[in-house]
Amino acid sequence: MPGLWHHKTRPIKFCLVVDDFGIKYVGKEHADHLLHALTTKYECTTDWEGKLYCGISLAWNYDECHVTLTMPKYVPNAHHKFNHTRPK
Repeated sequence: MPGLWHHKTRPIKFCLVVDDFGIKYVGKEHADHLLHALTTKYECTTDWEGKLYCGISLAWNYDECHVTLTMPKYVPNAHHKFNHTRPK
């Protein structure tokens, strides 16, 4: 799959979409290794809680093994962009 990468010797995978990375790792030291490699060439910010990816808000529930995806401002922004008024 284009944009999905994995490390040959470390338990880490990441997905690259334009300028967003989503990283799956086992052991923070492996994520830190990738982050160190990236910050030698690029400016990076981190969100260790994984609350936002590609404009999608993520609410993780590890106890129940699920994640809720939302785009809270998507509909109001689309209404504004397309000059759509709400029907009565």
